[in-house]
Amino acid sequence: MGTFERPTPNLGTERDILEKRAMAFVVDLLILAVVLGLATNVAFMVAVPLGFLSMALSVVVAFAYFSYLEAALGQTLGKTAMGIVVISEDDDPISTRASLIRTLLRPVDTIGLLAMFLTDRRQRLGDLAANTIVVDTKAKPPAL
Repeated sequence: MGTFERPTPNLGTERDILEKRAMAFVVDLLILAVVLGLATNVAFMVAVPLGFLSMALSVVVAFAYFSYLEAALGQTLGKTAMGIVVISEDDDPISTRASLIRTLLRPVDTIGLLAMFLTDRRQRLGDLAANTIVVDTKAKPPAL
């Protein structure tokens, strides 16, 4: 079984990946909806107060999902599936702080997606605040 490692960014591709970013977000939402929805339904079957607690914890889990994976690996499962990665504007891996800023601004970005069409590097508000961009990943060379 392979190990998870940060992918190599393909610099200069941030303008060409709007569709990939959208699909990655849909994949992430589906994963979270299935996992957290099942957990919440099971919790409600056990006890109604436990179900409400599970709903509240789902927000925390979703926040942690985006923040941790982007800080640790540069990509969520959706971004991995779409072959894109988050990097800093300096082409370095993003920091935990930048990942937290991006994630905190995610709810606002549903309104502020217009920023992606108005910026040269196709950055959403969270990217602008965190000084990050999203680019394609470089294909790995074949193993010898």
